[in-house]
Amino acid sequence: MSSVDEIKARLDILDIVSEDVQLKKSGRHYMGYCPFHNNTRSPAFAVFPESGTWKCFGACADGGDIFSYVMKKNGWDFKEALTQLAARAGVTLEKLSPEQAQRKSLEEEQTELLEAAADYFHQLYLYAPQAKHAREYIAGRELTDETVSTFKIGFGLNAWDALRSHFMNQGYSEQDLLDAGLLTENTDKGTTYDRFRNRIIIPIKDHNGRTVGFGARTLEKDGIPKYLNSPQTGLFDKSRILFGLDASKRFIREARQAVIVEGYMDVIMAWQGGFRNVVAQMGTALTRDQLQLLKKYTKRFVIALDADAAGVNATMRSLTVARETLDRDSEIRFDPSGLVREESRLSADIRIASIPEGEDPDSIIRNDPAEWAKLIGGAKPVVEYVTSVLIEQMPIDDPKNKSTIAQQVIPMILDINDPLERDHYWQFLARTLQVEERSLRQLNIKQQRKNSGQRPVVQAKSKQPAMPEPPPTIDGRPNGGIPDPTQRTKRRETEFLGRCAHNPLLIRQVNKILSDNGQAILHAQDFSIQIDREIFLLINNKQSSGEVATSGQMWDSLDEVLAERLKVISKETINSDKKPSRSLALSVLQWRAEKKKQLLTEFQQMLRTAKFNGENQSLEALAQQVESLSVEIKEIDHAKMGISSRSKHRYAHKW
Repeated sequence: MSSVDEIKARLDILDIVSEDVQLKKSGRHYMGYCPFHNNTRSPAFAVFPESGTWKCFGACADGGDIFSYVMKKNGWDFKEALTQLAARAGVTLEKLSPEQAQRKSLEEEQTELLEAAADYFHQLYLYAPQAKHAREYIAGRELTDETVSTFKIGFGLNAWDALRSHFMNQGYSEQDLLDAGLLTENTDKGTTYDRFRNRIIIPIKDHNGRTVGFGARTLEKDGIPKYLNSPQTGLFDKSRILFGLDASKRFIREARQAVIVEGYMDVIMAWQGGFRNVVAQMGTALTRDQLQLLKKYTKRFVIALDADAAGVNATMRSLTVARETLDRDSEIRFDPSGLVREESRLSADIRIASIPEGEDPDSIIRNDPAEWAKLIGGAKPVVEYVTSVLIEQMPIDDPKNKSTIAQQVIPMILDINDPLERDHYWQFLARTLQVEERSLRQLNIKQQRKNSGQRPVVQAKSKQPAMPEPPPTIDGRPNGGIPDPTQRTKRRETEFLGRCAHNPLLIRQVNKILSDNGQAILHAQDFSIQIDREIFLLINNKQSSGEVATSGQMWDSLDEVLAERLKVISKETINSDKKPSRSLALSVLQWRAEKKKQLLTEFQQMLRTAKFNGENQSLEALAQQVESLSVEIKEIDHAKMGISSRSKHRYAHKW
């Protein structure tokens, strides 16, 4: 991952913009008054959290990503913005050593190999006669063709060297396949063989959507292990990955809640059932890194692990990690002796969904989706869940057990932010343990002095205690599921920049074609992300001044981050088919149209939301924007037809 991508992954554009703009939620988006021009009549500034972008549809008519926002706000150049945001995100910007540069290049090559392997497994699943039993198994799990396609479910042939032969014939080395975790090595015999054989293959992606590894379920009756993951590699570290987060993060934000389950199939069935805010941990319990990823999107978490002993123990470990990792608010108080004391409260809501014994999320959703919604809505608060588990282990007819339970539950009560809720759980614990509340509070004072950070450590019995189910609240079942429409646009932009990096004069040729057809010439705002705008300005300045420079010479003159990006986009286009300037001009118009259509969809939704909520202040500006975008899209379509017809005429005349 590049420094720019890592910064974007760690920082939330809502947090950055909210420091200057008072934002109000409008559907999936947030609206406010633009900070860059006089804007007091109606909100004309929109933030789109799922794409990490902003847009002013007033006087500025500007927009971009988190980098362009802070640059415009503070008057910074890109280097200053990069430095400041990196410091805020905790990302170290260092010039890559030759060894680091080589390692990064190898990582990019490995990503390409893993993407190719995912396609290979998926095609085998769809078409190979040997995959018939795999298709029957998936049909038995009631997964639809759409779901299979969405998750790119695949199949590994029951052969020792099918994958090995396939990719070595394509030019990959045996070491490449080993490094990517696709082969296993028999050190005794000095041989290698395919890691995933006769298994359902599920690609595992990181939160940015890159395929980094695979999970494979056996199709043999007594196959061991039941699930086989990729080994740890430079890309795949299961402690830092949440399965499904790449697709679910926008729905987690919409539902304002993340549901954490145990297995791949739980996530896949939840997605198919319309529950899109679900992710799976990649191990026996949540890790700090996984929670660091999740807390960017929500402060509400429901842990829904299996009801067996292992599941209960995993839940307890996950709670410990969550309390140590999630953000806290500080509160200044005076203790009984009059001294000032700072107390921290957990600024997160963690709940536990009690899965019925013998069931899992996959089976529950398959049989009755409404039951899953009810179960998640009725998830128990941490204090209630932990108390019930501890009492199951330590019967309260023994006074020492009461003291042990209290000492482990009280720190969780103290974590609660709301004072009324905190008092409720003091009373709850006192009633449950059948002791005086005053005694618990006195125990708390002694406990805080001795060991304020004690965490519950519990080994679960084989059966989880039954718990009454509170009334359901939210079901976390947002609508949608449309794939991110921006990816195709970004590919067009990247290809264009790559072409121009090799031949800067293409910009001049494309601009003439655009101008001849009544369209604006290229400008930096045509590109979605700020770093690509910087690359465009660099190339454009070179061709405007008449300088001739190879892409290699440009790399040498750039800062490390810009040079790294330029190398990536140049590499992606160097071996692809060359396109004439008219085709590139059409590509520019195509991505402009796609962006405007996406914006039109967003503004139409905001307009409907404003009408529904009676937000009359916003109606006129939103309606004007919808009308303006509709006209602009028609003008672009007209220009595209003009360029296409001229191309056809020239082609016909040539022959």
